[in-house]
Amino acid sequence: MKLRLLIVVGTLSLGLAVAGCKSLSVSMNDTNPPVFTFSAGQFAECCTHLALFVVYEADAGGDEKKVLWEIRPRSGTDNSANGLPQITYGQVPQGFDQVVPSAGTPPALEAGKVYAASGPRMEVPEAFVMFRIENGKAIRIPEQ
Repeated sequence: MKLRLLIVVGTLSLGLAVAGCKSLSVSMNDTNPPVFTFSAGQFAECCTHLALFVVYEADAGGDEKKVLWEIRPRSGTDNSANGLPQITYGQVPQGFDQVVPSAGTPPALEAGKVYAASGPRMEVPEAFVMFRIENGKAIRIPEQ
């Protein structure tokens, strides 16, 4: 009986630990322009910081066609999952610099086009979302 209890408790503990190790991920609301929020698992130790954030026009598979907006946190800015602000497309948050476009605001998001927003895919693969604008709202497109 003790062995079964240990196995059950061990399995549950492992499951909770794995669930808590989720790397940095991004979600978005349905407004236009969309607002992006970030989170990471409670026990994640790596892949929880955002080195840059890019919104680009994409093909149906999510591959980059044209970068519309890129921002990067300044040195000393808390770019961890807990420290990241909500980011509204086209509005540079405090502690960040806009890289693309080099001046001015990025183009408005248009209906009928596919967009993606992400951090560096190699470092934070879960910090990726595809979407399109439909009836004035941002609609998430499931990854294929």
